[in-house]
Amino acid sequence: MEYNQFFIFVWRFNAILILVAGLLAIPAAFASLASVAMKIIVKITRKNRRTINVVNVNHNDSSKYHKKSQKLQIGDFIEVDGTTYIMLQLYYTQSYSAKSTSSIINYLFLDSETGTSKWLFSNNDYLIKGFRLISETNNNTNNTGESISQVRAVLYQLMKQDTNGDGRLTNEKGMTIAFTHFNGNDYQEVLTGVDRFLGYKVINANSLLIVYKRDGIVYSAKVSLDNFALSNEKEIAKYEKLTSVS
Repeated sequence: MEYNQFFIFVWRFNAILILVAGLLAIPAAFASLASVAMKIIVKITRKNRRTINVVNVNHNDSSKYHKKSQKLQIGDFIEVDGTTYIMLQLYYTQSYSAKSTSSIINYLFLDSETGTSKWLFSNNDYLIKGFRLISETNNNTNNTGESISQVRAVLYQLMKQDTNGDGRLTNEKGMTIAFTHFNGNDYQEVLTGVDRFLGYKVINANSLLIVYKRDGIVYSAKVSLDNFALSNEKEIAKYEKLTSVS
């Protein structure tokens, strides 16, 4: 009987030790979990988050988008194939209370032979979402191993207006499609209010077909590579109004 009571005592004593050790381990485990959670929260909410394609156009804005600092810098070097010109991107970097942004706002055209240069725009108030170098054969890539045709024109996708009134130019609706010749001259806007630019196809040496979406409708149109006149605009699809087939 005494032998059994001794083992019962030992078992109870061990159980108490295990319980005490468990209770002591709980604060350490909780502290470890709290530390991990805090690191995750800091990572998610840190202020140096970076976004692309945003330009603040309301310089008196006192909201969370009000800029703390801004910086202009020259970016990528782009060869305009078949010509003596190169393009240099002007970037706009801006810090807000919540994040920072980096966007292309202008291009500098430089003649490598004469050293003369000109800006695409006289101001830096527009957001340039993208551009395309247009050649006669549609082949303006350097890695094809084939001869490269001279660039005839440059196509630009621009945001020029604050469409939702928040004081910023973003990737919202309301895009402008514009052209210049290879040297940045003869700037011409051919379309406004475009939701999405879908692509282009060179028809011949003097004509380009572009496809784009506006107000839920897909259009095609022709653009002259001589004077950038728009013609033959056609509605080709209303795909947002189509119903799925089961």
